Amino acid sequence: MERSESKASAKNFTHIQATEGTTEIKPYYRIHPGGSGTSANASDQPIEAAFSHADALLQHERQTYKQPMLSLVVPTYNAQQWISKLLETLLALQAEKEILVVDDGSSDATLSMIHSFRKMHPEITLLQHDAHRGHSASLHTGLAASFGEVVVIFDGITQVETKDVVMLVKPILAGCCDVVYGSHHILSPPDHETRWMRLMNRILTGVLNLSTGQHLSHTGSPLKAFRRTALDAISSSTSRRTTEIEMIFRLSEKGRRIYEMPLVSSGANHSAVKFLRRQIVIMLELLRHGLRF
Repeated sequence: MERSESKASAKNFTHIQATEGTTEIKPYYRIHPGGSGTSANASDQPIEAAFSHADALLQHERQTYKQPMLSLVVPTYNAQQWISKLLETLLALQAEKEILVVDDGSSDATLSMIHSFRKMHPEITLLQHDAHRGHSASLHTGLAASFGEVVVIFDGITQVETKDVVMLVKPILAGCCDVVYGSHHILSPPDHETRWMRLMNRILTGVLNLSTGQHLSHTGSPLKAFRRTALDAISSSTSRRTTEIEMIFRLSEKGRRIYEMPLVSSGANHSAVKFLRRQIVIMLELLRHGLRF
């Protein structure tokens, strides 16, 4: 994704400062066999040493960077019920960051709420679509404008926990991997899902894993983090209407392993009709990209 030239003069910054209890969080990472897209020396480190190194980075001031360490990309559409709380949580995250809110033609009070936050917080950037173009277009807009060393995408998250963001970013900073997906399906399926929903999820996820060689627990992740170089590596092969399935195929094509961790943060619960519509779209995406892969 192309970086914004206008942000090249951003201020020097301080890396994430671990909040109280952050280093006590015990992550669950689904470690996959094979290469992780990082150097052999990094992957051979004991996991405790790698995370200790990440903690040091999270607390240590770095004066050599000219760009934010984190780009937090938030696609929105008619999000007046949850956008204020989400922005408050992200602003409280102790990190040098940019928050890129992509509004996809909202017709409610979402825009006025975002403008209110921007008056007091210059780290928030609002990117607007003149009409409703869909989630894929919003994702592309946000990624193209992002400038951070690590990019975090909030995809359907309505209530985020800062410890989820920290634990997604830590293994990337530690050099353990390049991509970390958060999942509500690692330990057990969400309570709101019915048996037929879980069955459909398993079938589509199985097809995705067989097609890409990944070991994911679900076809979609509401919260995910990428090293900048991982996004740059696939930018030339992704379309302007980037979908999550396409990104997984392109990452797999470049040999990037996707790690997973369970999420505490909650997202919107979709109705049975919306769920079925989403699964049909995923099925078509699997067929389209699977035949090319």
